[in-house]
Amino acid sequence: MKLMTVVALLLVFAAPANDAPAEMTIAYQPGLSYSNLIVMRETGVLEKKFPGTKFNWIILSSTAAVRDGFIANQIQVGAGSIPPFLTGWDRGVGWKILASLNQMDIWLVAKDKNLHTLKDLKPDMKIGMPSPDSIQSLTVRKAALEQLGNAHALDTAIVSIDHPSGMQALSVGQLSAHMTAPPFQYEEVQSGDHVMLRSFDVFGRHTFNSVYVNEKFASDHPAFIAAFYRALLDATQFLKAHPHEAAEMLAKDAGGKTPASDFESWIKRKDVIFSMTPRGVMQIARFMQSIGGLTKVPGSMRDIELNATLGGAGD
Repeated sequence: MKLMTVVALLLVFAAPANDAPAEMTIAYQPGLSYSNLIVMRETGVLEKKFPGTKFNWIILSSTAAVRDGFIANQIQVGAGSIPPFLTGWDRGVGWKILASLNQMDIWLVAKDKNLHTLKDLKPDMKIGMPSPDSIQSLTVRKAALEQLGNAHALDTAIVSIDHPSGMQALSVGQLSAHMTAPPFQYEEVQSGDHVMLRSFDVFGRHTFNSVYVNEKFASDHPAFIAAFYRALLDATQFLKAHPHEAAEMLAKDAGGKTPASDFESWIKRKDVIFSMTPRGVMQIARFMQSIGGLTKVPGSMRDIELNATLGGAGD
């Protein structure tokens, strides 16, 4: 990697925040959509800027698991999809959106060539996805409403499974379809499987994953959170400006199992947009309420964003 690009990434602020915590935990999940955070972790930008803070980076299997960590006060900053966040917000979990990570098209992939639409799924067939309240499940429910006339028609087919295990289960026939995420869906299609459903066709271009922060933690450490946000902004810009160098980091994070050239091609895809402004959140919230997933919806994005002036209120 070019020295200057690393230096530019590390120089987030000239002066450190004076309210940094002694220790904090940052949680995210497997997949391309967490590339911004992986770049931050691989460069050690936070550790270099805040040497007095112990940073615990943990990987969990779903946003529901991240939410549980917030409820238990074990996670201060976490990343995941919008529906589980909204469910938590509706139930009083004290968290808010710090920034979007990206907009990504999420695919429902099948191996059986006879499966083309949701109407082709039989009662005993199983669909793997991270959790019953994930963006994957919500996409299937909205498509089920459109194709089958009932948003909950396939609820009993949903199997909660992490992305890598779901990819393996699809390959051996334990799942009939898998609603996963980049890059797992790309690898499934590369192996000969096919796409049944795309989330951009269901919701339009929408935020896939975002970064959430514990409200009290943010209130106690405002300068630190502002520095975290700007480090995330630098990492997001780095991904777009230096895809080759970023791909090398992602390949290293993946343990060398996937070549950097694959990561570079994935982060350059037109349906992979690294952006910190949330998109489609209110649409998702309204649909969730319409099918009984929420008791209320935010009055506006300002009700659920930590500080709309940091990144733009979004929609």
